[in-house]
Amino acid sequence: MRRIDALVAAMTGSGGPGAAVGVICRGELIYQGCFGLADVEWRQPVTPDTVFALASLSKPLTAITVVLLARDGLIDLDAAVGDYLPEYAGPGRAALIRHLLTHTSGIPNFLTLPGFRDDAAHLDHTPARLMEVFAALPLEFPPGARYGYSNSGYRLLDIIAEKVTGTPFAEVIAKRVFRPAGMDSARLLTDRAVIPWRARGYEFATDGNLAAARHLSMTITGGAGGLAASLQDMLAFDQAMREHALVSPPEEQQMHAPTPLTDGRTEGYGMGWVLSTYRGTPVVSHAGGIDGFSCLYARFPERDTSLIILSNRHGFPCQHLARKIADEILDLPSHVVSAAPAGPVPAELAGTYRDSLDVVHLSVTDDRLVVSHADRTYRMIPTEAAAYTDESDPDIRLRVHASGFQPAAITIDYPFTWFTGYRSPDGP
Repeated sequence: MRRIDALVAAMTGSGGPGAAVGVICRGELIYQGCFGLADVEWRQPVTPDTVFALASLSKPLTAITVVLLARDGLIDLDAAVGDYLPEYAGPGRAALIRHLLTHTSGIPNFLTLPGFRDDAAHLDHTPARLMEVFAALPLEFPPGARYGYSNSGYRLLDIIAEKVTGTPFAEVIAKRVFRPAGMDSARLLTDRAVIPWRARGYEFATDGNLAAARHLSMTITGGAGGLAASLQDMLAFDQAMREHALVSPPEEQQMHAPTPLTDGRTEGYGMGWVLSTYRGTPVVSHAGGIDGFSCLYARFPERDTSLIILSNRHGFPCQHLARKIADEILDLPSHVVSAAPAGPVPAELAGTYRDSLDVVHLSVTDDRLVVSHADRTYRMIPTEAAAYTDESDPDIRLRVHASGFQPAAITIDYPFTWFTGYRSPDGP
């Protein structure tokens, strides 16, 4: 496993924030490595007991909690938000609990509202005050019609869990998930809690220097992104999932099913889980990124193998590292790309495509479809009708979804993640 040591060490560097990495195969821990510093100021190293913010990796654990409450008859996944929160005003009250779990509610993501991250994100919010931020806003689409990542939906889930149990969400998830799984140091974060072995979060400032991550009020994160855990906790969680100590096989199958949309398509997200493939092998995963922290948990069910990556550096390349580790430990087939017969790329594909978080630009240059996304550029070759693959990286694929004779949406599949964007009529 020296090769993995070298991979992680190269990405963490020396003397700065670090990472904790675990690889489990057939129930055995075949690799564990801790690198860098949990607290740069005090030169405290990362250990298996270091507690990291999980950011959006909180969502699968919140989803499991909701599914377990549904098992006990406390929540109906096909009931509406308004059935549980009569005080919730606005069009989102008609969205179903199932829509919240699968990011198909259409409720706007409060974290991306103009100005929210610059001001309100640093202030304390009660659940009622937070709901007021987005409840009255128009839906981005009718519930079930599209996928649109929404932290608002997952905050509603933890608020509903509190409502139906009469118990704070921190205790609900501890009772339903943390304690049964043996996640001894996992918790819901608060700003004032004293947490043993807690890592401090860092980021690189615009001048290139390392800086402490800016403050983000933990009152806004909740079940959407407010959990924290150590590598030891996540190893215990993986074992509990493998042994079905939390959800049963039918419940897990339900959570891992692609989400159907009203137009007949499906999206690569289940109930709290990203559903993708790497080298043709199914992957169930979720990443997390919040001020000062990055993480990824990925399972290869057919190979009975899991990867855990936790870092106290914002923007740490978790997906890239996971891909490198998978290449080292799994004998995955190489992609063989069969290009379609050469021909002009339809000019009407060019345009701007957006989702609730991001934007992609497509252009046609020299009979190549060029994708610009997140400061990266990909040159795509056709592989079949309405499908393209990056000419230098066949694990990056693009599919076109047409409406009539016009491209209405695209899906770009990346290792461990994906993007579905809808054509924007107003351009960049």
